[in-house]
Amino acid sequence: MIEEMPPGEGQGNDAPSTSTRRLPIRASDRIQRWGRVLLVVVFLLAAPLASAATGRAAHDAETRRAATLSDARKVEARLISDADGPVAAAIGRTTVRAPVRWKQPDGTARTAVVSVWAGSPAGTTVPIWTTAQGVATSRGPATPGEAVASAWMTAAGTFAAATGLFVAVWKFFTKLVDRIRYMGWEKEWDEVEAELSERFRNR
Repeated sequence: MIEEMPPGEGQGNDAPSTSTRRLPIRASDRIQRWGRVLLVVVFLLAAPLASAATGRAAHDAETRRAATLSDARKVEARLISDADGPVAAAIGRTTVRAPVRWKQPDGTARTAVVSVWAGSPAGTTVPIWTTAQGVATSRGPATPGEAVASAWMTAAGTFAAATGLFVAVWKFFTKLVDRIRYMGWEKEWDEVEAELSERFRNR
């Protein structure tokens, strides 16, 4: 009676195991691995810092603007000419620069060019903010809450842009490494073909 031997038994301790055999790591594989690690680290460090910096800058800009317009008052100006928009379909949904006229508290007539809704006809009432020096703007000073909201929106936009840049660089890096890998495979295959051809010729 013949007793079956379990797989692997009797082959000795020096027999290689297919489950532990590892393929050699190519240079392109190492470049891709460490390159991706570097990209992730740079993104995790740079994106939050850039978002915080731009958000802070936006908040400071709104705060300085509010300080500049601290003495501004709201007045009703009149549109001097029609505010022609670049596209008819954009009427009422976009703004253009157009001249307006208003009177200062002392009765002096002033004019300025401010942002108004596209397509507004001449004579339209336009709310503006003016300073004692006669400086006019179509947007009043931001409140503390608006300054904070502007900072958060700017930071979110910066983070989204950084994410898009990270994805683009990741894809470009992956394609570049794949290209290098394919070139290496082609070179190795050419060497194998040349070796096989040499062997056949020498038979």
